[in-house]
Amino acid sequence: MESEFCLQPPGDSPTRKSLFDSLISGCIPVLFDPFTAYYQYPWHLPEDHEKYSVFVDQEEVRQVKVNVVETLMKISKKERDDMRRYIVYELLPGLVYGDSTAKLEKFQDAFSIIMSNLMERVTKMDSTA
Repeated sequence: MESEFCLQPPGDSPTRKSLFDSLISGCIPVLFDPFTAYYQYPWHLPEDHEKYSVFVDQEEVRQVKVNVVETLMKISKKERDDMRRYIVYELLPGLVYGDSTAKLEKFQDAFSIIMSNLMERVTKMDSTA
């Protein structure tokens, strides 16, 4: 894939499927609303957002206080490479579903992350009851 950045403008709801499509493609998402990703998926997307995304405030774009293209052009090649490397090697395994019967190295896939976190929540609920 040749695209380095994938714009993620807000739509009719805060979350966007294309956010995950872009990450799975190794593309750096450019977010305009923090609710698109930063607060919605704590199990899959870490809090250090700058490691895997670029944030441009939608109000600043609307008021023409910021130029998105110029903002992205200021990001160095090393920073872009580091972000893409983080996406591919750190985030990607937790965003896809693995084949438990495969003879490849085992990893925490999307399903196992969800189940692990749900079990942790249930355990916490049981201990407070």
